[in-house]
Amino acid sequence: MQNRDMTVPEVIVADRQLIVCQGLGSLVSQIEEVRLGPFATDQKSLRKAIESVDGPTIVILGVRLADGDLNVVLGNLRKDYPKVMVVVVAEETEFAFIRTAVKSGANSVCMMSHILTSLPKILGKLVEGHSIVPTDILNRLTSEQTDTLSRREHEILGLLVNGLTNFQISARLGLSENTVKYYLKAIYQKLDVNSRGGAIAKYVAGNY
Repeated sequence: MQNRDMTVPEVIVADRQLIVCQGLGSLVSQIEEVRLGPFATDQKSLRKAIESVDGPTIVILGVRLADGDLNVVLGNLRKDYPKVMVVVVAEETEFAFIRTAVKSGANSVCMMSHILTSLPKILGKLVEGHSIVPTDILNRLTSEQTDTLSRREHEILGLLVNGLTNFQISARLGLSENTVKYYLKAIYQKLDVNSRGGAIAKYVAGNY
């Protein structure tokens, strides 16, 4: 059995869907500068994976694990494992989470639509010790008008886009259904719409 080089960063892939972990893992396994570590689908397995690594660690983090969304998981990672480098990956419809990740101190972010070209470059930079936000994302973040929606409103809209009901949103975020309805009313007013469909359409198009 060969000894592993502990100076080579180990990459843990974490997402609520194992198939997503496996897909990202197959890409990571082809990148020479890093080695593929375990997969994690919830916070407990993510902690176990991190604590099993002796050397430098990079976590590729989807916007949701089975028991928490990006805000919760990234906050816990930053608090408990400050040396771990984090790359957040998101779909185009989840751009609000990319914005949140940048504000919350993720080392890098990557859109799923650009994963094949961007992820190898990102991991290469992290190995060198550099945090990186891809130019296309940086341009989108800096060219947007002042963000009128609060972080919680972005969270709720992101879940709305994914088809969750008010009850499911309340359960996911630990809010009452009435509180969710209050947030939705505020969102509709800010976006100048009167329906879920209208809010989703504006949000996906970035018109807010």
